[in-house]
Amino acid sequence: MKRRPAMMAVAMVLSGLLCACTTGRATRPGASSATTPLRPATRTAPASAITDVRGFYRRYVAARKLGHIEADAALVRTEVAGWYLPILDAPYTAGDDPIDCGLRGVVDRWSFTQVGVLGGGQAVIVIGSRSRGAEQELWIVVTAMPATGKITGITCSIGGSQVTRIGARTAAASLYSYYITARRQGVSAFAVIARLLNGGPTSDSSFLEQVKYAVARQELGYDPVTCMTGGVPEVAVGRPRIVAGGSVGLLLARAHSQRVVVTIVLGAKGWTIGDIACGRQSLATAAR
Repeated sequence: MKRRPAMMAVAMVLSGLLCACTTGRATRPGASSATTPLRPATRTAPASAITDVRGFYRRYVAARKLGHIEADAALVRTEVAGWYLPILDAPYTAGDDPIDCGLRGVVDRWSFTQVGVLGGGQAVIVIGSRSRGAEQELWIVVTAMPATGKITGITCSIGGSQVTRIGARTAAASLYSYYITARRQGVSAFAVIARLLNGGPTSDSSFLEQVKYAVARQELGYDPVTCMTGGVPEVAVGRPRIVAGGSVGLLLARAHSQRVVVTIVLGAKGWTIGDIACGRQSLATAAR
Protein backbone atom coordinates (compact mmCIF):
# COMPACT_ATOMS: atom_id res chain seq x y z
CA MET A 1 0.00 0.00 0.00
CA LYS A 2 1.33 3.40 -0.95
CA ARG A 3 1.26 6.42 1.30
CA ARG A 4 1.50 9.99 0.15
CA PRO A 5 4.22 11.83 2.09
CA ALA A 6 2.90 14.13 4.80
CA MET A 7 1.79 17.41 3.29
CA MET A 8 3.82 20.40 4.44
CA ALA A 9 3.88 23.97 3.22
CA VAL A 10 7.27 24.65 1.69
CA ALA A 11 6.64 28.04 0.21
CA MET A 12 10.16 28.73 -1.03
CA VAL A 13 10.42 25.45 -2.92
CA LEU A 14 6.98 25.87 -4.42
CA SER A 15 7.68 29.46 -5.41
CA GLY A 16 10.99 28.64 -7.03
CA LEU A 17 9.52 25.79 -9.02
CA LEU A 18 6.24 27.33 -10.04
CA CYS A 19 6.79 31.06 -10.35
CA ALA A 20 6.88 30.87 -14.14
CA CYS A 21 3.38 29.44 -14.39
CA THR A 22 1.55 30.69 -11.30
CA THR A 23 -0.62 33.78 -11.44
CA GLY A 24 -2.72 35.50 -8.80
CA ARG A 25 -6.37 34.48 -8.61
CA ALA A 26 -8.89 37.29 -8.73
CA THR A 27 -11.88 37.10 -6.43
CA ARG A 28 -14.90 35.80 -8.29
CA PRO A 29 -18.56 35.77 -7.36
CA GLY A 30 -19.98 32.40 -6.37
CA ALA A 31 -22.26 30.50 -8.69
CA SER A 32 -25.96 31.17 -8.24
CA SER A 33 -28.43 28.39 -7.52
CA ALA A 34 -30.17 26.78 -10.45
CA THR A 35 -33.68 25.50 -10.99
CA THR A 36 -32.42 22.50 -12.93
CA PRO A 37 -29.87 19.96 -11.58
CA LEU A 38 -27.28 20.82 -14.21
CA ARG A 39 -27.27 24.29 -15.66
CA PRO A 40 -25.32 25.29 -18.76
CA ALA A 41 -21.89 26.83 -18.35
CA THR A 42 -21.83 30.61 -17.98
CA ARG A 43 -19.08 32.89 -19.23
CA THR A 44 -17.63 33.53 -15.79
CA ALA A 45 -17.47 30.83 -13.11
CA PRO A 46 -17.09 27.74 -15.34
CA ALA A 47 -14.38 29.32 -17.50
CA SER A 48 -12.53 30.34 -14.35
CA ALA A 49 -12.95 26.85 -12.89
CA ILE A 50 -11.33 25.31 -15.96
CA THR A 51 -8.45 27.78 -15.69
CA ASP A 52 -7.99 26.95 -12.01
CA VAL A 53 -8.05 23.19 -12.52
CA ARG A 54 -5.79 23.28 -15.60
CA GLY A 55 -3.33 25.47 -13.72
CA PHE A 56 -3.35 23.11 -10.75
CA TYR A 57 -2.61 20.05 -12.87
CA ARG A 58 0.08 21.85 -14.88
CA ARG A 59 1.94 22.74 -11.68
CA TYR A 60 1.22 19.40 -9.99
CA VAL A 61 2.57 17.32 -12.88
CA ALA A 62 5.61 19.59 -13.19
CA ALA A 63 6.42 19.14 -9.51
CA ARG A 64 6.08 15.35 -9.67
CA LYS A 65 8.15 15.14 -12.86
CA LEU A 66 11.00 17.00 -11.19
CA GLY A 67 10.69 14.96 -8.01
CA HIS A 68 9.78 17.98 -5.89
CA ILE A 69 7.57 16.06 -3.49
CA GLU A 70 7.40 18.83 -0.90
CA ALA A 71 6.31 21.38 -3.49
CA ASP A 72 3.77 18.88 -4.80
CA ALA A 73 2.36 18.41 -1.28
CA ALA A 74 2.22 22.15 -0.61
CA LEU A 75 0.38 22.73 -3.88
CA VAL A 76 -2.24 20.11 -3.02
CA ARG A 77 -2.76 21.65 0.41
CA THR A 78 -3.23 25.06 -1.19
CA GLU A 79 -5.59 24.08 -4.01
CA VAL A 80 -7.72 21.31 -2.43
CA ALA A 81 -10.66 22.10 -0.14
CA GLY A 82 -9.73 21.60 3.50
CA TRP A 83 -12.59 19.18 4.21
CA TYR A 84 -11.49 16.93 1.31
CA LEU A 85 -7.77 16.82 2.19
CA PRO A 86 -7.97 14.05 4.85
CA ILE A 87 -9.62 11.76 2.30
CA LEU A 88 -7.18 12.56 -0.49
CA ASP A 89 -4.26 12.13 1.92
CA ALA A 90 -5.33 8.64 3.01
CA PRO A 91 -3.45 5.55 1.76
CA TYR A 92 -4.72 4.12 -1.51
CA THR A 93 -4.46 0.60 -2.90
CA ALA A 94 -4.62 1.40 -6.61
CA GLY A 95 -1.33 1.66 -8.46
CA ASP A 96 -1.94 5.12 -9.92
CA ASP A 97 -1.74 8.39 -8.04
CA PRO A 98 -5.32 9.37 -7.03
CA ILE A 99 -4.80 12.94 -8.25
CA ASP A 100 -3.36 12.53 -11.75
CA CYS A 101 -4.95 9.05 -12.16
CA GLY A 102 -2.01 7.81 -14.24
CA LEU A 103 -2.34 10.44 -16.97
CA ARG A 104 0.98 11.06 -18.68
CA GLY A 105 2.43 13.52 -21.14
CA VAL A 106 2.20 17.29 -21.37
CA VAL A 107 -0.82 18.74 -19.56
CA ASP A 108 -1.41 21.19 -22.41
CA ARG A 109 -2.30 18.18 -24.57
CA TRP A 110 -4.94 16.96 -22.16
CA SER A 111 -8.54 17.86 -22.89
CA PHE A 112 -10.39 19.97 -20.29
CA THR A 113 -14.17 20.23 -20.65
CA GLN A 114 -16.56 22.10 -18.39
CA VAL A 115 -19.83 20.15 -18.26
CA GLY A 116 -21.72 22.53 -16.00
CA VAL A 117 -22.32 23.53 -12.38
CA LEU A 118 -24.25 20.92 -10.43
CA GLY A 119 -26.97 22.29 -8.23
CA GLY A 120 -25.48 25.75 -8.54
CA GLY A 121 -22.72 24.68 -6.18
CA GLN A 122 -19.86 22.70 -7.70
CA ALA A 123 -18.31 23.03 -11.14
CA VAL A 124 -17.61 19.73 -12.89
CA ILE A 125 -14.60 19.48 -15.19
CA VAL A 126 -13.82 16.38 -17.27
CA ILE A 127 -10.17 15.79 -18.18
CA GLY A 128 -9.10 13.25 -20.79
CA SER A 129 -5.80 11.94 -22.14
CA ARG A 130 -4.59 8.99 -24.17
CA SER A 131 -0.96 8.10 -23.61
CA ARG A 132 1.08 6.82 -26.55
CA GLY A 133 0.57 3.11 -26.94
CA ALA A 134 -2.40 3.08 -24.56
CA GLU A 135 -5.41 1.09 -25.74
CA GLN A 136 -7.91 3.20 -23.80
CA GLU A 137 -8.24 6.83 -22.85
CA LEU A 138 -7.81 7.79 -19.21
CA TRP A 139 -10.25 10.19 -17.59
CA ILE A 140 -10.43 12.41 -14.52
CA VAL A 141 -13.64 14.02 -13.31
CA VAL A 142 -12.91 16.95 -10.99
CA THR A 143 -15.42 18.90 -8.91
CA ALA A 144 -14.45 22.35 -7.68
CA MET A 145 -15.97 25.42 -6.06
CA PRO A 146 -16.46 27.97 -8.87
CA ALA A 147 -15.75 31.02 -6.72
CA THR A 148 -12.44 29.79 -5.31
CA GLY A 149 -11.27 26.96 -7.56
CA LYS A 150 -10.84 24.69 -4.52
CA ILE A 151 -11.04 21.05 -5.56
CA THR A 152 -13.73 19.07 -3.72
CA GLY A 153 -13.53 15.69 -5.47
CA ILE A 154 -11.53 13.63 -7.98
CA THR A 155 -12.72 10.52 -9.82
CA CYS A 156 -10.43 8.34 -11.96
CA SER A 157 -11.84 6.19 -14.77
CA ILE A 158 -10.83 4.31 -17.90
CA GLY A 159 -12.44 4.73 -21.30
CA GLY A 160 -14.45 1.74 -22.46
CA SER A 161 -15.97 1.14 -19.01
CA GLN A 162 -19.48 2.04 -20.07
CA VAL A 163 -21.71 3.23 -17.25
CA THR A 164 -25.46 3.29 -17.90
CA ARG A 165 -27.93 5.78 -16.46
CA ILE A 166 -29.93 2.99 -14.86
CA GLY A 167 -26.81 1.39 -13.41
CA ALA A 168 -25.52 4.68 -12.02
CA ARG A 169 -28.80 5.65 -10.38
CA THR A 170 -29.36 2.18 -8.95
CA ALA A 171 -25.85 2.11 -7.46
CA ALA A 172 -26.22 5.51 -5.81
CA ALA A 173 -29.73 4.85 -4.52
CA SER A 174 -28.67 1.46 -3.13
CA LEU A 175 -25.71 2.96 -1.31
CA TYR A 176 -27.74 5.68 0.37
CA SER A 177 -30.63 3.37 1.25
CA TYR A 178 -28.29 0.96 3.01
CA TYR A 179 -26.20 3.67 4.64
CA ILE A 180 -29.08 5.78 5.97
CA THR A 181 -30.97 2.75 7.30
CA ALA A 182 -27.94 1.48 9.20
CA ARG A 183 -27.04 4.91 10.59
CA ARG A 184 -30.57 5.40 11.89
CA GLN A 185 -30.26 2.08 13.67
CA GLY A 186 -27.35 3.52 15.60
CA VAL A 187 -24.49 2.02 13.58
CA SER A 188 -21.44 4.29 13.31
CA ALA A 189 -20.31 5.73 9.99
CA PHE A 190 -17.08 3.74 10.25
CA ALA A 191 -18.93 0.46 10.83
CA VAL A 192 -21.34 1.00 7.93
CA ILE A 193 -18.49 1.86 5.55
CA ALA A 194 -16.60 -1.22 6.72
CA ARG A 195 -19.66 -3.35 5.91
CA LEU A 196 -19.94 -1.80 2.45
CA LEU A 197 -16.32 -2.73 1.81
CA ASN A 198 -16.84 -6.33 2.94
CA GLY A 199 -18.78 -7.46 -0.12
CA GLY A 200 -20.72 -6.50 -3.21
CA PRO A 201 -19.90 -3.81 -5.77
CA THR A 202 -18.96 -1.22 -3.13
CA SER A 203 -16.13 -3.45 -1.89
CA ASP A 204 -14.23 -2.30 -4.97
CA SER A 205 -14.45 1.42 -4.13
CA SER A 206 -11.05 3.02 -3.48
CA PHE A 207 -12.91 6.17 -2.38
CA LEU A 208 -14.67 4.29 0.43
CA GLU A 209 -11.33 2.75 1.46
CA GLN A 210 -9.83 6.21 1.85
CA VAL A 211 -12.94 7.50 3.64
CA LYS A 212 -12.77 4.59 6.08
CA TYR A 213 -9.16 5.48 6.90
CA ALA A 214 -9.97 9.18 7.43
CA VAL A 215 -12.98 8.37 9.63
CA ALA A 216 -10.95 5.92 11.73
CA ARG A 217 -8.38 8.63 12.39
CA GLN A 218 -11.16 11.09 13.29
CA GLU A 219 -9.87 13.52 10.69
CA LEU A 220 -13.29 14.48 9.34
CA GLY A 221 -15.69 16.86 11.06
CA TYR A 222 -18.61 15.71 8.94
CA ASP A 223 -20.24 12.59 7.54
CA PRO A 224 -18.42 11.89 4.23
CA VAL A 225 -21.41 10.07 2.70
CA THR A 226 -24.17 12.61 3.46
CA CYS A 227 -21.89 15.66 3.79
CA MET A 228 -23.72 16.62 7.00
CA THR A 229 -22.17 17.62 10.32
CA GLY A 230 -25.06 16.27 12.36
CA GLY A 231 -28.18 14.16 12.07
CA VAL A 232 -29.10 11.49 9.52
CA PRO A 233 -31.12 13.04 6.68
CA GLU A 234 -33.33 11.57 4.01
CA VAL A 235 -31.37 11.34 0.77
CA ALA A 236 -32.92 11.49 -2.70
CA VAL A 237 -30.85 10.62 -5.77
CA GLY A 238 -31.39 12.61 -8.96
CA ARG A 239 -31.15 11.66 -12.60
CA PRO A 240 -27.63 10.79 -13.77
CA ARG A 241 -25.61 12.26 -16.58
CA ILE A 242 -22.96 10.12 -18.27
CA VAL A 243 -19.60 11.84 -18.89
CA ALA A 244 -15.93 11.01 -19.50
CA GLY A 245 -16.47 8.97 -22.65
CA GLY A 246 -19.26 6.99 -21.01
CA SER A 247 -17.08 5.85 -18.09
CA VAL A 248 -18.52 7.98 -15.26
CA GLY A 249 -22.08 8.53 -14.04
CA LEU A 250 -22.66 11.96 -12.51
CA LEU A 251 -25.54 12.54 -10.08
CA LEU A 252 -26.89 14.94 -7.50
CA ALA A 253 -28.00 13.56 -4.16
CA ARG A 254 -30.24 15.77 -2.02
CA ALA A 255 -29.66 15.50 1.70
CA HIS A 256 -31.81 17.82 3.84
CA SER A 257 -32.04 20.44 1.07
CA GLN A 258 -28.28 20.19 0.49
CA ARG A 259 -26.85 18.89 -2.78
CA VAL A 260 -24.01 16.40 -2.97
CA VAL A 261 -22.20 15.42 -6.18
CA VAL A 262 -21.83 11.65 -6.56
CA THR A 263 -19.87 9.82 -9.25
CA ILE A 264 -20.36 6.18 -10.23
CA VAL A 265 -17.78 4.07 -12.06
CA LEU A 266 -17.66 0.47 -13.21
CA GLY A 267 -15.49 -1.61 -10.90
CA ALA A 268 -14.50 -5.26 -11.00
CA LYS A 269 -17.72 -6.23 -9.18
CA GLY A 270 -20.15 -3.83 -10.82
CA TRP A 271 -21.19 -0.20 -10.46
CA THR A 272 -19.49 1.40 -7.49
CA ILE A 273 -18.86 4.79 -5.87
CA GLY A 274 -16.13 6.81 -7.54
CA ASP A 275 -16.42 9.86 -5.31
CA ILE A 276 -18.78 11.86 -3.10
CA ALA A 277 -18.00 15.57 -3.35
CA CYS A 278 -19.20 17.90 -0.63
CA GLY A 279 -19.47 21.64 -1.22
CA ARG A 280 -19.00 24.10 1.61
CA GLN A 281 -22.72 24.84 1.66
CA SER A 282 -23.42 21.11 2.08
CA LEU A 283 -21.65 20.88 5.42
CA ALA A 284 -24.76 21.56 7.45
CA THR A 285 -26.66 19.98 10.31
CA ALA A 286 -29.72 17.88 9.50
CA ALA A 287 -32.89 18.07 11.55
CA ARG A 288 -33.29 14.81 13.40
